[in-house]
Amino acid sequence: MTERSLREQRRERRRALSRDQILDAAERVFARAGFHEASLREIAELAEFSVGTVYGFFTGKDEIYREIFLRRAAEFLPGMRDVLAAPRRPREQLLDLAGWQVGFFRRFPEFGRLVLRGGAIAPPLADPPDDGRILENFRASQRMQADLFRRGQEAGELRPGDPMLLARMFTGLVSAFQMSELPEAGQAPGEAPTLPLERLNEILERAFVVPDAG
Repeated sequence: MTERSLREQRRERRRALSRDQILDAAERVFARAGFHEASLREIAELAEFSVGTVYGFFTGKDEIYREIFLRRAAEFLPGMRDVLAAPRRPREQLLDLAGWQVGFFRRFPEFGRLVLRGGAIAPPLADPPDDGRILENFRASQRMQADLFRRGQEAGELRPGDPMLLARMFTGLVSAFQMSELPEAGQAPGEAPTLPLERLNEILERAFVVPDAG
């Protein structure tokens, strides 16, 4: 490998780190203030960059907002697939998936607050920017959950009903649990309550699992 190639690799690593630093800061600002009230200057100051430097990475606030969701979805969706690919029964996968999703938002509480502003793993419809990739990511997560319900129904473990509707109900219950432990405005993530997953599991079992399914 040439010296020039090594320099280029180091430059790309530095650029990637700076880009992530901006996105981390923007995630915090958007979660606190919402899209419309957030300013590019505030994001730049929190990231410890100039506004001009931020423009060197993104065309503006819309693109930053979009990239926040695309970045997290790049980890969220593969994580869901891994849970659902495990050799576990559907009723067990249902609880595993809920636990994994709660754990994901515990790792990224500011993103969790931002997501819950819109009630889904996609920006609120009233907030720009409209982006087909973000909507498709949300739909992909719902299709995976609907397939889990379909398999659970075939195995006689999960309750009958429209699988996609059940998938959305599952998302709503998990989101409600997450909302109860998100930090309040001005509260540090470590100060937020952490609820036992057993509470959520009990609710999910009552809602979706066929009694005495074994």
